[in-house]
Amino acid sequence: MPKRVLLSGATGLIGGELMLILAARGVYSTAVVRAADADQARFRLLERLQKSALWKPEFAEMVSAEAGDVVEPDFGLSDQVLRSADVILHSAASTSFKPGAGVYPINIKAAENFAGILKKLTPSQRGFFVGTAAVTTEPRGVITEDMPFAGYANDYIRSKRDAETMLRAAGSPFVSLRPGIVLARGIDDAKLSRNMLWAIPVMAELGDVPLDPLAKLDFAPVDFIAGAFAEMLLKTELKHDCYHVSTGEDSMSFQALAEQLKDSMPGIGKMVMRGRDYEPTPQFARQRWMYQALQPYLPFLTADAVFSNARLRAEIGTAAVAPSPASYLGELLGGFSLSDAVRQMYTP
Repeated sequence: MPKRVLLSGATGLIGGELMLILAARGVYSTAVVRAADADQARFRLLERLQKSALWKPEFAEMVSAEAGDVVEPDFGLSDQVLRSADVILHSAASTSFKPGAGVYPINIKAAENFAGILKKLTPSQRGFFVGTAAVTTEPRGVITEDMPFAGYANDYIRSKRDAETMLRAAGSPFVSLRPGIVLARGIDDAKLSRNMLWAIPVMAELGDVPLDPLAKLDFAPVDFIAGAFAEMLLKTELKHDCYHVSTGEDSMSFQALAEQLKDSMPGIGKMVMRGRDYEPTPQFARQRWMYQALQPYLPFLTADAVFSNARLRAEIGTAAVAPSPASYLGELLGGFSLSDAVRQMYTP
C-alpha cells in the first residue's frame, strides 16, 4: 500500500473527496494548492475538505498541503516533495463549459508540466492522470477505453483529448482514469455542485425537451468516483493504462430515471421527451432563458453513450458498482429550487 499520495485538484470536486477517503483508510496525502505560502495552502485545503459530509476532525492529521500551481514547471514543487510520494495524481483542471473561458490553454499547460513530473518518477513511483470519459461519445451505445476519440468536444473535452494524447506521446508510463458525469453528493458548496443534475428540474419545467426516452446517461456520485480512484491508486499492479470510472452498462435510460423520480419530484411528469432531433421554439422570455441555460449540456444529454466499466470491475470488483440513482437522486434534487438550477446552469 502506498505510504503517501500527492495530488493536484484537491480543492475541487473529486480530489477533495479522494483525500478524505484515503484518510479514512489510513493513507497520508499531500495536496498541491494554489496559494501564496504553505499556511494559506493548508487553509484553502481544510476549507474545502470541511464542506464534505465525509469530513472528520481527525483527518486533519492525515492531510497536508504544499503551495504550488499546476501551470508552473513541476507544479512549483521541490524535488524533495515529488520524491516523497509513492503515487502522484494530476486531477486539477479548469472545467468550465463556457466558450472563451480560457480552459484549453490552462489544462494543456498543466498537462505539459505533469509530463515533466512523470519523467522524474522513479520505478517505484506511479503517475495517474484524470481525464474524462466524454473524450469519446460516438458511436452511440457502449464505449470502451480503446475506442478512438470522437464526438462532441467543447474546450474542456478538447483539452482532455489533447492532454492525454500529448502525455502518451511523451513516453513516460501513467494510468488514465476517465470518470463519466460526476454528481456532487455530500458537498455543501453550490459551485462544486454545479453539474448536469441541474438540468433535470429545468427540463421538467420546460415540458417538451430534445431527449430520447430510451437513451442512457452515465452518471455517478462523487463519493463513488473518489472511492474507485482510491482503490486504483492503492493497487500494486494494474493490467491496463486507461480505465473508465463510471456506472457503465448499468446506466439508466431517461424514461427509467423519470419513473424513479416521479415520487420525489412530481413535476417531472410534465416532461415530454421528443427525441434528440427535436428543435424547441420557446415562445416566452422565461422559456428562452431556460433553453439557453441547457445549451452547454445538451450534447452530453443527447449523446446516448455509456462508458463500459468492465476493466474497472475486473480490477476492483464490487467497489466498481455504482449506487442506484434511486438511493440519492431524490435527495440531491430536493436540495435546490428551480431558480437555483437555472442560475447555476447559466454560468457553467
